[in-house]
Amino acid sequence: MLEMALTLACIGLLAALAFPAAAQIGERVDREMTLSRLQSDLRMAQRWAVSREREVVVQVMKDGRHYRILSGSTVWRTGEVPRRYRLVSNYPGGRLEFHRSGQVRGGTIHLMEGNTVRGKVIVQVASGRVRVETVP
Repeated sequence: MLEMALTLACIGLLAALAFPAAAQIGERVDREMTLSRLQSDLRMAQRWAVSREREVVVQVMKDGRHYRILSGSTVWRTGEVPRRYRLVSNYPGGRLEFHRSGQVRGGTIHLMEGNTVRGKVIVQVASGRVRVETVP
């Protein structure tokens, strides 16, 4: 009986230690997926600008939870981030503009949770190369 009680206590202790780690892994995966989706959408917007020889804009909406990809008045795609996050851009008016050549002004879009930066998508000057940095 004593051995069974000790075994159950050890299992309970291990489960208590493992659960927070599993929750952190889930949050990190959620962050990385959100940033990866935004990165893919930015790359797609750049390809659209080059292939269609038109300016393509990625607009981060004022609510910080939504963004859209448009050319002229035509919205080609919309995106949304999970509720606990918001996007903050250093682009004027939240507008990232890909020119016909695919070139773009460099900048950063931060993924925020409250007032904490959880990751960022960095767009390189001129080339438009997009890379992601996550915060552990």
